[in-house]
Amino acid sequence: MKTNVHPKIAELRLRSRPVNESSIAINAEGKLVDLKIRADGSGDEERVIKGYLTVWNVVDSYETIWTKGCFAKSIRERGPGSQSKAKILFLWMHRQDEPIGQFRVLEEDTYGLYFEAVLDDIPEADRCLKQVRSGTINQFSFGFEYLWDKLEWDTAVEAVRIFEAELFEGSAVTFGSNRETYAVRSETDLAVEKEFLDDETEDFIKSVPRSRQLELRQLISRHISLSKIEPLELRQRALEASKPVEPAVKFNILSII
Repeated sequence: MKTNVHPKIAELRLRSRPVNESSIAINAEGKLVDLKIRADGSGDEERVIKGYLTVWNVVDSYETIWTKGCFAKSIRERGPGSQSKAKILFLWMHRQDEPIGQFRVLEEDTYGLYFEAVLDDIPEADRCLKQVRSGTINQFSFGFEYLWDKLEWDTAVEAVRIFEAELFEGSAVTFGSNRETYAVRSETDLAVEKEFLDDETEDFIKSVPRSRQLELRQLISRHISLSKIEPLELRQRALEASKPVEPAVKFNILSII
């Protein structure tokens, strides 16, 4: 441990636990998580979740920033391709007594910590698949231990930058440390989700007395119609925002971090 420790790092150490939790699932542009869960029963893909456990160079709610390379040692020693008997596992809500699957891919790409997890055929894993598919669960997180000599205070962004940590697990969670995140599905995933929703809705309609089924269908149709109507104020703002604006500075090249 360095003798000259920044107060923010000292504060982080005081409130840390043996295993800490953090997560950033996906940004507002939808660039992080592409959940692909197939429901056609074709091989292991039916029980696979794909996404990112974190993204580099973004300040989370703990005022920490994760840096590419911080999990390289953990993945090398206990990742999917290692010979370790204590591999990094996929959990349900960070519960160590409820592992629900194993990582078949865990790697640091240029964007963040990418994963592919194969879920076991157990009730909690089934729940995870169903709730991720429906969108009820749409964030991921990870459990780790700080390595205190691998942290530095970044004055430019006023946050603790983490260069290395020991990774223990990844989890499906209700809320990650970045509350503004959400999961985005591809067009194929949305089509599958709609098919499931249509079937569930039809089953429910058939469960009510036949004399009320038409009334129920009409109510559902009215809800769908109303959900597609934009308030006048929102529509006006959208139209104003769509007007072309001449930029003060013209850029030929845009850098995206």
